[in-house]
Amino acid sequence: MAKPFIKEADLIRLTMENVRSFYNRDKGYTTAPMMDDFMWIGSNDFQWCEGLDAFLRVTKNEYEEPPVLLSDEEYHLLFHDHNTWVVYGRYKATVALEDGTVLHAHVRGTYVWRRVDGELRLAHVHGSHAQDIPLTQSPLPQQHMTESTAFFDFMKRIDSLNTYKDKLSFRGRDAMFHYLNAAEVCYLKAKNQGCIVCTKNGELEVSGLLSAQMEHLPPQFQRIHKSYAVNLSHVASICRFKATLLDGTKLPISKEKYMQLKEALVK
Repeated sequence: MAKPFIKEADLIRLTMENVRSFYNRDKGYTTAPMMDDFMWIGSNDFQWCEGLDAFLRVTKNEYEEPPVLLSDEEYHLLFHDHNTWVVYGRYKATVALEDGTVLHAHVRGTYVWRRVDGELRLAHVHGSHAQDIPLTQSPLPQQHMTESTAFFDFMKRIDSLNTYKDKLSFRGRDAMFHYLNAAEVCYLKAKNQGCIVCTKNGELEVSGLLSAQMEHLPPQFQRIHKSYAVNLSHVASICRFKATLLDGTKLPISKEKYMQLKEALVK
């Protein structure tokens, strides 16, 4: 019997969900797909774990900390054969310390999946932190990390650090998957057989027609023209069939969409 085909998108989703579950402190979800001889290599010297038991011991303190906010997530498939898949990706982890300092860790990772008895199992993860960018707004004490050291000195209640919120998923023209918070996206514009996702920080060219993208976007996104869809939260004003965004960008509004947009903005 032929083995079931593993889709790249499904593998990317599994990887992303596993990474998120670690930072959401969901130990059961994180470890469920791990093999007994799972190998984890982290950024610090002590984070060398040969076997699932070693991983649980070394990460025990981290699982006792509150969740961490992830953003700028992107993953894609590097290699696969019949029973092995290698994914790599990167993301930014953000936390706030009790003294008000905001700390950003830029993390890159490699994830090795194997098919064992028909199931996808996680065999290896190697994560590292970028060291050539400022990780914090104020200097932190220079000291070695140990297994007994808390990775982050969290505030006990930070409502903004909610990693359970759904993110928008886009497949770039470079075949990479990009995951954005809805608030990051200002508008989308059609381009040939794809779209341009316009964010606060730049543009991302993605696959899929604008009409297809609209099927997966939350209600705050509204089609205002055959070539444009806008995030209502970024609209500052509308006048004479033009929408002006908070950053000053002006977008056309088709005649048949004008009243619909106007009504949506006053709700």
